[in-house]
Amino acid sequence: MTESFITERLRQHFEGHETFTKKELSDFYSLLEPKLNENTFAWRIYNLKAKKIIRAVSKTEFSLSYKPVYKPDLDKKLKDIYMLVDREFPEVKKSIWSTRWVADFMLHIPGRYWTILEVEKESVETVFSFLKENKYKEVFLQPKTKEIDWYIAESAQPIIVKSLVSLAPLQKNKKISVPTLEKILLDIFVESELYNVFQGRELGVIFNNAYNKYQLNFSKLLAYAKRRGKEEELIEFMSNKTDIPRNFS
Repeated sequence: MTESFITERLRQHFEGHETFTKKELSDFYSLLEPKLNENTFAWRIYNLKAKKIIRAVSKTEFSLSYKPVYKPDLDKKLKDIYMLVDREFPEVKKSIWSTRWVADFMLHIPGRYWTILEVEKESVETVFSFLKENKYKEVFLQPKTKEIDWYIAESAQPIIVKSLVSLAPLQKNKKISVPTLEKILLDIFVESELYNVFQGRELGVIFNNAYNKYQLNFSKLLAYAKRRGKEEELIEFMSNKTDIPRNFS
């Protein structure tokens, strides 16, 4: 029985399934290869993922539909800010992104976008002062509600400097550290005051569109939510306010 034959049977077997479990995948292989052992089965899974035939949705859930990894484009402003800070503070862990990225998932597009620069807690004030000294005028340090409403909302190109949560999921994009899709979604969910334009019904739209368009690692998402003390709230939100299948946990 050839590998291509098994792959085609697998696609036919799980066609129409949003997701399927590791046990269901094991049961499928048992029908075709009754003597399949655990080690060989693990290799089958690895091979299917490597060939992008299946993708992991969680530790025990898979999907046939391959979706790309979220890799947003970095504009010149983001690159310039990041490289300026990185040259001055190379040892400081940092990440940068723009709220413009979220607009790709929205129904109602906002008129202004913010640059979010996150650095290790101990360096937040130092980096903030450094940017101010380098002629960046609209820089805000971990703004509270009043600052957001009074100043940031009226700023043309605000830069927000805030603490980077330890163990936050990050990725490299052309040597620049940016948040993963999981981090962006969880941050706008948790920090509703800062990301107020993404709240209400729009938040469910954002989660749905992000899930439908890109790979979303629920294990990573829930681990980060747990890190921020919001795991139960996130599960409740995704279960009741989105169209995401409820077998993500």
